[in-house]
Amino acid sequence: MQVIDDGLSIIRKLWDAGLAHRDIKPANLLVRDGHLLLIDAAFVEARPSPWRQAVDLANMMLCLALRSSPEVVYQRALRQFSVQEISEAFAPLTLPGFAHTPWVALGLALPSQLRRKLPDESRDLYAEFVRLLPTPPQPIRIQRWSARRIGLALLAVLGLVIVLPAVIYWGVRSDRVNTFLFISDVGCTSREPLWLMAQSVPSAPLVPCVQNLPAGWRLADTRVQDGYSRITFDTDRAGKAAVVVELAASCDLAGAVEVTSEQPGARRYLRIEGISPRSSATRFHAFGGGCITERFTAPAASHPQLASEGSSALGFTTREELGRALKQRSGGRLQLV
Repeated sequence: MQVIDDGLSIIRKLWDAGLAHRDIKPANLLVRDGHLLLIDAAFVEARPSPWRQAVDLANMMLCLALRSSPEVVYQRALRQFSVQEISEAFAPLTLPGFAHTPWVALGLALPSQLRRKLPDESRDLYAEFVRLLPTPPQPIRIQRWSARRIGLALLAVLGLVIVLPAVIYWGVRSDRVNTFLFISDVGCTSREPLWLMAQSVPSAPLVPCVQNLPAGWRLADTRVQDGYSRITFDTDRAGKAAVVVELAASCDLAGAVEVTSEQPGARRYLRIEGISPRSSATRFHAFGGGCITERFTAPAASHPQLASEGSSALGFTTREELGRALKQRSGGRLQLV
């Protein structure tokens, strides 16, 4: 009797503390010096639902009945639990597509070890507990639909329809420039980063590089991803990300006017995007298979000098030249694709 009382007392204490063990099975019940101990609290849940707590009670009563009888366990349980609480523990569930079925039969929330042991008994312990109750327990519905719940479900679906496309778009957009190259130089003779940039846009015959870094400029970062590359510069007069150079397969020339190009095989365009208080402009170098953009952002007074320095800073190397250098470096084993 002491062991049975201990087991039921453990459940009562868990209930009073607002906890559910969630894994009550024979392997987690130890007897020492005539007293029952419950171990393995890895799955303990704080502030559980009443149904989750009721499952703990049912599992404990079934475990105790394995070594005694449902009658004895039920009578001892009445000392600490009401008939209603015990009835809820053994109440069948109503599931979509199922008739009223005891949760034990479906194995819901029933530890696997206890589920295996129950069929080994010559008696149906669940049925015996139910027969001991004054009235059969009322089924518990797992799904309870209401106007509020339907409205919340529709609102969640509507939110997904609106938000998900934007999340996917910005996620893809940010992933494109999310591979950071830990380098301090993208000079026109720095082969390794230029090879990666060339690989990012295989159709581009030209790759941007730095032929002359002006005083006060600093390479902030270089990012390379499939279909896209970016080089960002900070300057002492214009601040962070004052100059951003990008390589892509194409570019949007809307609002840009064509100007004289000094790069053979490329057409140059200019678009003024802002004047005050900070001036912003973008130069485009468009060519078959790719486009290189230079975006300058600076205080209006510093913008002309920044744009002028950018013209002398940016250089170009050809994909053909990079391919020859890679082939030579690798002894013919590697090539740009």
